[in-house]
Amino acid sequence: MQLLISSRSGDERPRGVAGVAGLLALAGVAAFAFAGLLLLRAVPLSYGAALLQGGLEQAGPIAFLIFGLITFGLALAMCNRRSWSRRATVLLAAAGVALAVPAISSAVTDGRAFAVAREGLQIIVRVAMIYYLSQEPVRDWFASRRL
Repeated sequence: MQLLISSRSGDERPRGVAGVAGLLALAGVAAFAFAGLLLLRAVPLSYGAALLQGGLEQAGPIAFLIFGLITFGLALAMCNRRSWSRRATVLLAAAGVALAVPAISSAVTDGRAFAVAREGLQIIVRVAMIYYLSQEPVRDWFASRRL
């Protein structure tokens, strides 16, 4: 973990910030692609449950477009060192963990191994993001530029 946090100078971006921004951008691109597929009626709404948890996928393509805009915007803001983007990403990840709890509980109860693995991996990644973005060197890097 120290390898992801440390950097050569105080102004250099910590290595993990680029990784988190990349994950956010990837989620945004996936949401945009899924919204397009929904508009073309190529996939059912239920296929988006892994991306937008908690039943939010039932709102249709608009929900995926909004999610894509939020995650892509957060990725850009993190790359531009906006201090608010770290906090917003932590909140988004925490909301994702909270929304994944019912899905993983249902998967465990029903004995669906793939769903348990999928939801568990999402929880692990989100908790790791929260942990990483809460580390002092990362917080200090974002705090050194206000806005």
